[in-house]
Amino acid sequence: MDNHGLWLFRRRVLVTGTVSEPPIVPILGAATALFLSILIVSAIGRQATKKSFQKRAFLVSVLLLISAIVLNILLTIFLQPSAGSDLAAAASLLILSKKVQGTFDLLFSVTIGMFVLATAKPEIDSRKAFLAHLREEFPNPFLFYVFVQALAIIVVWITQLNVPTPPFPTVTKIEFPLTFLFTTGLAWLTIMVYVPFMLLSYLRRIHARPAVRRDTYMIILGVCGYAVAEFVVEIALPLFAIDGRAPGFVLEMALVGLVAYAVRERGFLEDLLVPQAEAELTTAPTYDIKRGLTYLVLEQSPEHSFEIFRDFVTHGAQGLCITRKAPKVVMEQYGLEKTPILWLSRVATQKNSIRPSPPENVALAVEHFIGVGRESVVLLDGLEYLIAHNDFQSVLALLHDLNENVSLSDSILLIPADSNALNEKEYALLRREVEIIQPPGTTKVSPRVELEVTKAVKKGR
Repeated sequence: MDNHGLWLFRRRVLVTGTVSEPPIVPILGAATALFLSILIVSAIGRQATKKSFQKRAFLVSVLLLISAIVLNILLTIFLQPSAGSDLAAAASLLILSKKVQGTFDLLFSVTIGMFVLATAKPEIDSRKAFLAHLREEFPNPFLFYVFVQALAIIVVWITQLNVPTPPFPTVTKIEFPLTFLFTTGLAWLTIMVYVPFMLLSYLRRIHARPAVRRDTYMIILGVCGYAVAEFVVEIALPLFAIDGRAPGFVLEMALVGLVAYAVRERGFLEDLLVPQAEAELTTAPTYDIKRGLTYLVLEQSPEHSFEIFRDFVTHGAQGLCITRKAPKVVMEQYGLEKTPILWLSRVATQKNSIRPSPPENVALAVEHFIGVGRESVVLLDGLEYLIAHNDFQSVLALLHDLNENVSLSDSILLIPADSNALNEKEYALLRREVEIIQPPGTTKVSPRVELEVTKAVKKGR
């Protein structure tokens, strides 16, 4: 018996039900993909980030993929032919499985679109901010993107797919109507355009570090690669009676894993914060201090420092405030709505809190901000608190690094400090790194040491 005869014999055996071949390859492929997806979900769950909306959108996307994989494993088992099986019923079940999986895939597209939007628009850090964005920027590309995906879901369910009566039950050729192909193709094309457009537009708006660009390109590759793989495996190959689900599962989850790897670090999500000016007042600013320098503002209470900071951020500068005060109090007291505020606290658990130890926590936040900002000004309120929770040399090293970054980026760093909390040696070391500002009308800096101080220069004085 030649090879062709053996092939026919095996198919006839399947029809008569005397022998059954377990679908080992599809099941192993799906199981491998399921294992990868569980690892990805575990990694996402452990991820520390202040952008909870972005994290949740991506987590929901992966959970939808897991649902699709589990469904495919079950259907791969139940769709196997047996003695006396009804081929028409099997074909109907196959069509139903394709429609359900298509729905999962399109819902994945919607949630991954939300993830991309939150990535490209860093001000979207919560569901409330997401809804506000949709209201304020109506119409917007995301709404069109969702409309196309929703339209595709409707078409998937109302169109009639055709499984030609096969010579043998394991042939999985599927004929798709033109309407189905056009709509799903449009949904696929929308993903291929929307994701690169949003993320590349973001990169053009900021001065991103090479690591941020690399991770952004990885997201584009992962999402667009998944869309291509899904279109090929679920639509193109079935047209030619080719079952590519086994390798397709593994490839698709590997591409999703690539996206998870790109957002693996807390720093990436923080880097995607686009600094915003609080306002663009047409009046002349009150304070005119030179950029590229670090200023030590000598005061017991940081009121003058906040006054200078608010003057800058309401005249077009992009500000970052790191403070010992609760962010809500700072926002209400100084009228700051858009300016990011980090709470320097050892015990606070809010998403906008930052621990004082090690000092690198503060360094990373400031360096990330001025790296993507324009005309940045940073207020670091809590020098004494940092010294209390670290040794002085560590805090001095922090100021060395910040001073260099401020100089390179032509930014401004304001540090309010009470000179009475510093000894003579500590103050002398700090003074070598900074410029001194003493608020108008204040008394002598410290009775313990004689120090030369300078006043903030006001325009017209």
